[in-house]
Amino acid sequence: MTSHSNAEQEEPTTGLPTTDSESDVEEDAHSDVDEEAMKKWLSTTYERGSTKPMKEPLTAPWGLPISNADVEKLKAGFKSQSMDDKWDMLVEDPDKHGNISLHILRNWLREECYILHIVPKPSNDDGGSAKIQSITWEGNKSGLQCDAEQAKKEAVILSRGHLHCEFETLPHYPPSVFWDPSAYKKLDAE
Repeated sequence: MTSHSNAEQEEPTTGLPTTDSESDVEEDAHSDVDEEAMKKWLSTTYERGSTKPMKEPLTAPWGLPISNADVEKLKAGFKSQSMDDKWDMLVEDPDKHGNISLHILRNWLREECYILHIVPKPSNDDGGSAKIQSITWEGNKSGLQCDAEQAKKEAVILSRGHLHCEFETLPHYPPSVFWDPSAYKKLDAE
């Protein structure tokens, strides 16, 4: 039978408890910064100036009634989690009337493509619903432009796909409608 030598046994130590070393404090500070950066990166809150502005924004009225469930889904937004996700849907804080805007952008390019302007359900009990009051979209996509109807279809397809919105009053749009070349016209070169 082999006995363990005293060199291998650890003697108990008595002394004052140790405090965090400077490197541990630095590491904690970096983890706080990293945690804050991660929270900001994962946030679905739209920050002005954080995206490239539209080159040629176009706006059209819509008046699309939406259910309370869809309003909640739109308010939640969507933040891409991997390189496979190409879209972010960021929510701007409500204005003094409770109106919100959902900014739909290409995530890695940070380019805004669509903005849905949403007005809340009227406070009186008249059976009214919240609605998408209007849409703003990029009017110059690499020299191409679509009309309001195409922009609305594309925004709906993205909202249904990423936020699982229903938009009960609208028909189902097949994927082939998204970026339909026949729906775009070439802009005149300057």
